Amino acid sequence: MHQMEENRFSLNGVFQKTKEYVDTRLKLVKLRAVERSSRLLASGLVDLIKAVFALFVLFYFSLSLGFFLSERLGSTSLGFLVTGGIFVLLIVVVSAFETPLERLFMNLSIKRFLQKWNDELDDDEEGNPDQKPE
Repeated sequence: MHQMEENRFSLNGVFQKTKEYVDTRLKLVKLRAVERSSRLLASGLVDLIKAVFALFVLFYFSLSLGFFLSERLGSTSLGFLVTGGIFVLLIVVVSAFETPLERLFMNLSIKRFLQKWNDELDDDEEGNPDQKPE
């Protein structure tokens, strides 16, 4: 009888430890998902900030080009008309290569997304100091 109680106690302990292990693994999966999602969100926000600054740079370069051409052509309106024409020409060129450009940007986006998503895996393989060796 005493032997049976020990076996039962041992099995209960195993089930309890298994339940704790599964709960811990679920928490770990959730934490990794949160970390990866926050890494992607942060990366997206940084890219958005860079895009906004790039638009400011483009705007000021456009103004500079407009004023430069105005001086060269002797007419403010003609200088800005030529600058606008350059942008229309760029729109036509981008439209002509729309499908290959879409494919290129899709591939770059997927690559960057997966790189950011898998950064944590690379950190673990390099020997993250927070992780204890097994």
